[in-house]
Amino acid sequence: MKKNHNYKVLLTCLFLFIGSITIDKVAAQRVVTTITYQSFYDGLSPYGIWIDYPGYGHVWQPSVEGDFRPYLTNGHWNYSVDGWIWISNYSWGWAPFHYGRWLYDDLYGWLWIPGYEWSPAWVLWGDIDDYYAWAPLMPSVNVVVWYGTWRPPIIYWNVVDHIYIYDRDLSNRGRSNLDDRFTSRIRINNNYGTTRYHNQYYAKGPDVNEVEKYTDRKIESVPLREVKKIPSVARNQDELQVYRPRINNPEPSTYRSIDKVSPNPVRVNSDKFNTNRVQQKQNVQRLPVRQSPARDKTTSSKRGN
Repeated sequence: MKKNHNYKVLLTCLFLFIGSITIDKVAAQRVVTTITYQSFYDGLSPYGIWIDYPGYGHVWQPSVEGDFRPYLTNGHWNYSVDGWIWISNYSWGWAPFHYGRWLYDDLYGWLWIPGYEWSPAWVLWGDIDDYYAWAPLMPSVNVVVWYGTWRPPIIYWNVVDHIYIYDRDLSNRGRSNLDDRFTSRIRINNNYGTTRYHNQYYAKGPDVNEVEKYTDRKIESVPLREVKKIPSVARNQDELQVYRPRINNPEPSTYRSIDKVSPNPVRVNSDKFNTNRVQQKQNVQRLPVRQSPARDKTTSSKRGN
């Protein structure tokens, strides 16, 4: 009887020990870091210009030389348990490709609107003929609520041949000369996931088995390891280091203001759009500079999500 009692005690201790290891492992993988919008404003200011944009508050234009397209230029897709995640080679890529929304303005080019929720990428996924297609989500667009009704304007679509979707640099793989007849045939992907804090829907992207067939490659799901600060290298051996802090809300210390010239966001295909990036950057530089009166004041602007 005594042996049975000792055996039960030993077994109970073993379960508790194993359970503590499992809990510690899960806790180590999930790092909760909290920052404010000020981290966006201060962290991105060296790499672009903040603009006080009517209707959306402070938006950011990246100072990138040459052509720039969100989720195409200087980066690639990787597959994870959360779906297809965009890996940017820009040092500032941790923020604009995983929080908020992108807006294309005819006068100022691509502008990023900050948001408070992290996802692998805020895009709409689709498929057409021999191509995969994806487009940055505009502000306030919910991929589920708007499913089948919202069609991104032509300028938003990135289109790449199936066989190139897993390439390490997609910058020169995008199909050009798109037209409405082509983009109107894109079949929207309805594979969705939900975010951690507010259960917002995001598109997870194409089925990995299908991608393996097209690329003739075995694709393993890359583990995500959360870190407390922006990693110098996103990929570390066999895991992806992810900086995804929880966001609280002030405003950039220096920004430009659109006072006299009306903004011209491209929302539908009938809107004209200009692709002269040099002219767009000059337009931004001409905007008057403003200084924030207080660094700790919370804004009430509309946000990306």
